[in-house]
Amino acid sequence: MRILLFGAGGMLAHDIKKVFDRDQVVLSDIKQVSADKPTFIADITKRNEVRELLHKVRPALAINASAYTDVDGCEEDVDLAYSVNAKGPENIALACKEYKAKMVHISSDYVFDGETTVPYKETDLPSPSGMYGKSKLAGEIFVAQALKERYILRTGLLYGIKRDNFVTKIYSRIKNNEKITVPDDMYGSPTWTLELARMIKGIYRTHKFGTYHAVNTGYCSRYEWALKIAGLAGLSGDIQPIKSATLKTRAKRPLFSSLDNSKIRAIVPGVLSWEEGLAGFIEELKEKK
Repeated sequence: MRILLFGAGGMLAHDIKKVFDRDQVVLSDIKQVSADKPTFIADITKRNEVRELLHKVRPALAINASAYTDVDGCEEDVDLAYSVNAKGPENIALACKEYKAKMVHISSDYVFDGETTVPYKETDLPSPSGMYGKSKLAGEIFVAQALKERYILRTGLLYGIKRDNFVTKIYSRIKNNEKITVPDDMYGSPTWTLELARMIKGIYRTHKFGTYHAVNTGYCSRYEWALKIAGLAGLSGDIQPIKSATLKTRAKRPLFSSLDNSKIRAIVPGVLSWEEGLAGFIEELKEKK
């Protein structure tokens, strides 16, 4: 069985390739991403390229791990955000329908506006406040309309070994004895990309299609997250809380984007808490450093 992985050069894709059988996974990106395995070059914003690739590979499953995730950049280039995050997923879904493939599409907690204090469930009505969230929601809608056999997985606050992220940056700054300021009023569900990859593997053969919140269990503030990183790393640092209003960003971020993952936990056993996931990643980070 072939699994076609779009966005194969990304952080999540790195762990998807570790979780799935290497010989099953066919890589696709806009450029070559592997030194030891060929990459099928395709731009998901171009429907013909996607269709031709599905025709050539004939996968049983396509995983869309591609996204334009620059939240402020999405405000500046709306066309690019919409093209990559909305029309790109639609192109994949339409090709999957034509060639009878299932699809996993990765969406975001930013489809919600964050005006709550209780973790969002799949039944809650999305209401994104910024263009990133709006483009991701449009992608969800297009995929759902185009393809019945699809899993839409909303996630958030991803971190992994492949690229710099909140965890690696905090870890590095603590080791360099830098002063760190982190918002204590922004909440989310930190999620290890290896854990998300495991959730994808756990759900893709169930035929229980639909929308799921695929995050590690629980939530915390960015400040609590930073303190936990320091504690698990065995480091002490100067970490000070601030309010998000003091941050100068072009796009508005949701203050509370935590997701309730009860639905996916009922299908995929062994989903870790955010603290357990972070502990596993810190150990991986220590080994790498």
